[in-house]
Amino acid sequence: MKRVTIALTCAALVAAAMPAHAGDAHPEKAQAQKSYAVKGEVIALDKVAGRVKLRHQAVPELGWPGMTMFFAVADKSQLGRLKGGDRVDFRFVMTHDGPLITRIEAAK
Repeated sequence: MKRVTIALTCAALVAAAMPAHAGDAHPEKAQAQKSYAVKGEVIALDKVAGRVKLRHQAVPELGWPGMTMFFAVADKSQLGRLKGGDRVDFRFVMTHDGPLITRIEAAK
């Protein structure tokens, strides 16, 4: 009987604590799940480091104007198909380390 009482007490404490943490969502984790589709132009490639420098269109959802910047690429093999001057369509997510391209391909 004592074990049942302890188990129920623990369960009640866990249940009571859940609502308190529900509002503690980490914005960077929630934002990391959001994917952004953008068009751009390849300026430079760093295949060893898995980065690409892109001149890209504005990303209104993030308040970004069009600009030129480096992006890390999740799958370095995607860079093998690209060269400077290529127009590209790409998708990226925001991580705690910055933007990370999840897909990049020559524009159609």
